[in-house]
Amino acid sequence: MIKFTPDKGTITIDVESVVDEKIGPGEELRVNDTGIGFEEPNLEIIFEKLHQLADVELSSSGCTKAKGGGPGLGLAIAAGVIKAHDGKIWAESPGYDEKKMSGSTFIIRLPLATEKVKP
Repeated sequence: MIKFTPDKGTITIDVESVVDEKIGPGEELRVNDTGIGFEEPNLEIIFEKLHQLADVELSSSGCTKAKGGGPGLGLAIAAGVIKAHDGKIWAESPGYDEKKMSGSTFIIRLPLATEKVKP
């Protein structure tokens, strides 16, 4: 998220306890930025391996052009780890806008650990 958030932008992290209908009691982590955001069709494909929305040559230096580049593995790896722990991850954004910096939010839900009873 840092490479998609310009200088003087913000990234906030919130955590709260939730009860999810599929995973039961758990914790929800919300990471919100004031970056360029995403268009609706891209909110699902950003978690696919080797999928990158920005051109690699436009990799951000943290200046005003908040575009990132890279191999497109970070979100796919994060999603794999979260799913391996029976959790869920998704993204929300009001849209892509380089002028208004509409931002995006990544939400992670993980179930609370339960004790396993030994036979």
